[in-house]
Parts: sequence; structure tokens; C-alpha cells
Amino acid sequence: MRTQHRTSTPAPDHGTTTEAPTGTTPRPHRARHTLTSVTLVLLAVLTTSPAAAAPAPAPGGNTSFTYPSAERLTTLRPGELLASEPLDTTRTLRDASTRRLRIMYGSQGPHDQPVAVTGFLLTPRGTAPRTGWPVVAWAHGTAGVGPDCAPSLHPNLYPSDYQVYEDLIARLLHDGYAVVGTDYPGLGIPGQLHSYLQIDPERHAVIDSVTAARHSAPELGRQWFAMGHSQGGQAALGAGEAATDRLPALNYLGTIALAPGSNAAEGADILSLPQFRVPFPGWSDAAAYLLYQAVSASRLDPQHISPTDLLSPQLARHLPEAERMCLDQLSTRLARTTDIRTLVDPDWSRNHALQRFYADGEPAQRRSSGPILLLQGTKDLSVTPAATNRLDYELCELGDGVQYRLYPGADHDTLPLRAYPDIARWMSDRLAGRQAPDTCPPQPTTAARTLAATGTPPALPWITALGITGLTLGITLVALTRRRGTHR
Repeated sequence: MRTQHRTSTPAPDHGTTTEAPTGTTPRPHRARHTLTSVTLVLLAVLTTSPAAAAPAPAPGGNTSFTYPSAERLTTLRPGELLASEPLDTTRTLRDASTRRLRIMYGSQGPHDQPVAVTGFLLTPRGTAPRTGWPVVAWAHGTAGVGPDCAPSLHPNLYPSDYQVYEDLIARLLHDGYAVVGTDYPGLGIPGQLHSYLQIDPERHAVIDSVTAARHSAPELGRQWFAMGHSQGGQAALGAGEAATDRLPALNYLGTIALAPGSNAAEGADILSLPQFRVPFPGWSDAAAYLLYQAVSASRLDPQHISPTDLLSPQLARHLPEAERMCLDQLSTRLARTTDIRTLVDPDWSRNHALQRFYADGEPAQRRSSGPILLLQGTKDLSVTPAATNRLDYELCELGDGVQYRLYPGADHDTLPLRAYPDIARWMSDRLAGRQAPDTCPPQPTTAARTLAATGTPPALPWITALGITGLTLGITLVALTRRRGTHR
């Protein structure tokens, strides 16, 4: 969900984009268990990283926030501003903003329990328009599950030297958008852990951050967008589904989802196959994501889910590290170990509570409150074009208005800045009241769209990269579909 390289991001390439029409071949909703929707969990399985992962830097500053008492939580309203303090940022973000705050606000966590969430707010330089600054509610990609992994604790707004989010947010500020970013429940709070890939707490935190931002800065307007990348794309889509219900007094203008995570259960299926014995390319990244998922699932339903229901015994021994290390640091640590041979318990799918954890975390659960701009790089090995093609189809099947764009040659890291000119135009058009483009109808099919955009049938890159014959792979996929098709 966040990165397949840890190198600096080059200047954006304003090259060709491919606008992808959506297929309309009939298919049962959410029938996702085929290889052509490879996933979030498989994130870096086939990734070769030319640069070593950078350890997470120390948090960008001490916080003076005090978490509310149990009694105070019972009276906490969603979006209620609890505290704010100056936000320490990079020069890039300082030069682009006037107001820079770290905030704590009320929201709802797992099981809809009241929680306090931290995040950040930046407002543009200059004078706000008469209607106030439009707001972008930003949702970040996977950072970790421990307290120190909160983006708001780091000057570049991510717990490593990854620069893309910093640059993207600076561009939004230069273009006249206030940006509020949630840390998600659990991140940034001493003694707590993040409810990773749980879409309800994520969506609540994104939406409630807008209310908190408006309490913090009176110059903000009533128009807002949700935007996110990878895990954050999943969260932004979830926020769009509940935006009008949760904030009926504001004007929700749409969702921008950059390579959004989906199909996580399928990744666990694939990584449980005997072909995936450690080491394989990118295994330590895949292991880190699985550890975070096991932490989240077992804390959500401890009576029915144990971390070892998902993880191999060798990988489960690294749970204490996963609870304190951020993504790049954990991946680097795992890559240096010699005691891991497999990642996933091959019988994980027999645990129905674990299956439900994955199913409940998927986007495309109900119709969005606004139009969707869905963006995907054709060279992304973290969230694949095939996975996003499938998600696009499911969003269209719900009746959403989706503009789906593919970016030839863009990977997971380069997509946000490569796509930014299109994002800026799309948002400007929504502010101007123009109708959003919709690529959902008519034909061709999803598979034809992939072939047109990439020159390759959806399954072929994975057959080649995995070194598995098409026949064996086809038999495996049929078995997986039959084994798991009745559980969603």
C-alpha cells in the first residue's frame, strides 16, 4: 500500500494518459478471487527494490496532547476539536502554507467506539476566496501500526524519507486547497495500535478530520474532496460512501483514489501457495503487510482470530517488532532475518472471522456520495492494474460515476505526481460545477481495457513473473475460487 521503491521521486512526467472505459460484462458483485485481481497484501511480492529501505526517522517533535479520559470519550462528538499545536514541517511545506497545525479530534474507531484521532492541517498562502478555501481530506498509504508511525509526527508527513506525499500536498496548497490529513485511529497515540485496513474507522477518521479542520481554521469553505493513495485510496473511497450521510451540511465534490488497495484476502491466498517460500523478490515487504494485518485482525476480534490463524509460526515471532516499527524499518529488519521460510498459514481461510475481517475492509460497499476519479499506473506491481480494473467494474456496478485513467509506464511511487495535472483539472472542474466525466458505459470489457492499455492480457505478467505454467496456475485459481467463493 504505499511504495515499491524507496528512491527519490523524479519530476512528474506529463506524458500520455489512457482513459479507460469500463467493462460491462455481467458478473456477481464482489466475486474477486481470481489472479487478475492481485492485491494489497501482495504488495511488493514481485518488486525488486534497487535501493535499501530507509529506517524510519525519529518523530518530528514531541506532542503535548493528552488522550481523553474514558468519561470524556462518552461525550465526544465526531469531528470535535480536542487540541491543536504547531506542526513541524519541511521547508517545502512551510513555503506553501500559512497555517500549520497538528490536531486531535473526535471520531469512531473499531466497533464504532468513540476515539480521539490525530492529524494535521495546512492552509494555503494568500487570501481565501469569498466562499473559503476548498478542503482536501488526505488519506495516506501504509505507514505502520505503532504510535511513532503517525504522519503528523514527521516533517515530510510520512515516517521515512519518501517525498511524494510532501510534494503532492505542497502542490495542492499552491493550487489553493487547504489539506487536512488524518493519521487514522491508533497512530500517534502512545499505548495504542492502528486498526489497519478496517475501512469503517478509516472512513470516519477521514470525514471527521474535515469537521475538525473547520473548527481549527474559520477560513475553510464548505466544499471538500477525499483523496488517498494505496491504503489511503481505500480509505478515501470509503469516506466517499459515507460523506453526505456524515456531513450533510457540507458540499462533497468527489473522491480521488490513486492505486487504491483492494482484494487483500486474495493476496493471503496467493502467498499461502507452496511456490512462495522465502526468499522470493520483495518477500520482506509482503511479510510486513501481513504482520500489520494480523495485528489489526486479532485486536478487532480476539475471541475468534489469533495472529497465527493468518501467519506462519516463523513470521508470527516478529509481531512485537511489527507493533513498534514503521513500514520501511520493519521491512528492512525482516530482510535481514534467516528464520522465516513461509509467510501464511495455508489453512487461514478456514477461519470465517478472518475472512470477514478482509471482506469488511473492501471498498465498493455502497454507492458514493460524489463522482470518483480512479487512477492507476500500468507498471504498478504493488496495486496492479488488474486489481484496479476489477475495482473499477465493481464501482460502476454500484451505479457510481467513475472516470478511470491508466498511466502508461507509471508505477506505485510515480503515479501521484504523474497524475497531478489531471487531478488538478478534475478538481477545478468540480469546483466550477461542471459535470464529471464517466467512463463506466459502454463496452469493452475489463479484460479488453487492460489489453488496450498495457498490451498484455491481465493474467500474463503474473504467470511470467511467478514462473508458474499457465496450466498449473489455472488449476490453482479454479481451486481457490471454489474453495473461497461461498464465503463473501
